[in-house]
Amino acid sequence: MTKLAWHSIGQGELAQLLKEAVLDESRAVGRTTVYRLNVSGREVLAVALPGGGAVVIEPQAPPRIKRRRMEPPAIA
Repeated sequence: MTKLAWHSIGQGELAQLLKEAVLDESRAVGRTTVYRLNVSGREVLAVALPGGGAVVIEPQAPPRIKRRRMEPPAIA
């Protein structure tokens, strides 16, 4: 299962995100609105909260594999 990352944003940041993203779907749940967005090819959920803020949830980037070059053993 993909790990998720989330962070909170303000009302202005949510408005900017909605302008820049492609809206796939939205649904009101009580006084909360859930947006499913496509931002530069990645799927993002934004949850607009009644107080004016929002929570953005997206898949966490996979960790980078650290690779280093191994030198061949010296021949005597």
